Amino acid sequence: MRRKLKTVLLPFVCVVLIMLLIWLSAILAAGMAVQASGAGYSRVDQTGDPKVVELTETVAEIYPICPELLQAIVFYESSNQRTVSSSYGDIGYMQVNPRWQQARMDKLGITDLTDGYSNILVGTDFLCELFAKYEDPALVLMCYNLGIDKALELYNAGQISDYAKNILELSEQLERLHEK
Repeated sequence: MRRKLKTVLLPFVCVVLIMLLIWLSAILAAGMAVQASGAGYSRVDQTGDPKVVELTETVAEIYPICPELLQAIVFYESSNQRTVSSSYGDIGYMQVNPRWQQARMDKLGITDLTDGYSNILVGTDFLCELFAKYEDPALVLMCYNLGIDKALELYNAGQISDYAKNILELSEQLERLHEK
């Protein structure tokens, strides 16, 4: 049953992401672009890290999420720093908090969130769970960043966080940079 659901869900999620990226292209063409400068970078090509690209492409072979979306999240969450931690206990590339993700870590056999692959695997697994519940990539990113309750409150009030907007734009820019 679970495998059958994945088989049906994967193409749907990919179509939704493609549609969103097309919509974002139209916005960018209209001159509404936001630069990825919040973490100290002013150009998209400065956000790349060969190790992050390699890891996200590997994880994207397992999960139906484009590697550029993962790369954008890694950039915004940690500025591509594998071992960084926050005062809230968030760890690594995708700033995974073991307090909230321990069951997921156990399920995946992950014990070290400073390991780049493990961190991205846990973060991506969580994103896939969110995509299964909420089709809108902006809402998924808001849930990832703010928590489900706060994200739904803002989303239902017609608001999209700057975090979600910036991640989606950077993801699109990375896709163009990678000629996808």
